[in-house]
Amino acid sequence: MDKNLNNEKSTSLKELSLISLGILMVATAVHFFLVPSNLTTGGAGGLSIVLAHYLPFNVGPIYTAVNIILFAVGLIFVGKSFGIKTIVVGMALSAVVWLFEIIFPNPKPLSDNLILILLVGTILQGAGVGLVLNQYTSTGGTDIIAKILQKYFGLNLSIGCFITDMIVVIMAGLAFGTELMLYSFIGVLINSVLINTVIEGLNSSKMCFINTSKVEEVSDFIINDLHRSANLIPSEGAYTHEKRKMILTAINNREYMQLKAYVHSIDPKAFVVVSSTNEVLGEKWRRFIG
Repeated sequence: MDKNLNNEKSTSLKELSLISLGILMVATAVHFFLVPSNLTTGGAGGLSIVLAHYLPFNVGPIYTAVNIILFAVGLIFVGKSFGIKTIVVGMALSAVVWLFEIIFPNPKPLSDNLILILLVGTILQGAGVGLVLNQYTSTGGTDIIAKILQKYFGLNLSIGCFITDMIVVIMAGLAFGTELMLYSFIGVLINSVLINTVIEGLNSSKMCFINTSKVEEVSDFIINDLHRSANLIPSEGAYTHEKRKMILTAINNREYMQLKAYVHSIDPKAFVVVSSTNEVLGEKWRRFIG
């Protein structure tokens, strides 16, 4: 019981650390890269940058107000399906952007090269959002509009997010000109690809089918050395009709290198089939829900 409690505490601490890092990365991208160059990759942050062009307020307080309005709209039209954690994360992100404005007011563009600014800013933002999404939450913002479009018009969430982001980009074009709008459009595309890449990269693992004469030894290694589980599947050779048990296991990339070396050391004639998986859920892996 105590062990399970410690595991839960460790998981919660890890989730909190990753969410905090993601928030810090997104806030850094917005304040130090996107805002000074009037660039946007959509979302509530991008909308706040556009509104700051017309209103006598900095991005921080506008960002906070936009998120509050969006969360209120979400509660009315969607209900509580986006979760309290999303509200907390969204407001925390707004607060960090606002704090950056107080500590580092009116930052200048870090470079005259807009492509460089766009790439670095988008990489920071996309990776940060990916870290947050990977913890079963989001930064809120225009994701809520996408949920409304999904509920009432049946649109896929990713399509809804793209539509809302593109509306923000068009608004940025009206505020800052066509050239910045085109840069922002590229930023939206890079941001979308990067978020998916980060999520898949964090969750990638290996699924291994191992046909070996050393079933017990390999199984013990997986359980006792790698601390993973395995299934033993009855199998029969198509040529020899020899019946034996095949090992099926899921392990991360580092563990795969250890397993491959061990299997080769005790059974060089073993037959191993390995495939990459985007996600593994269950005991000793990620939870099904947050």
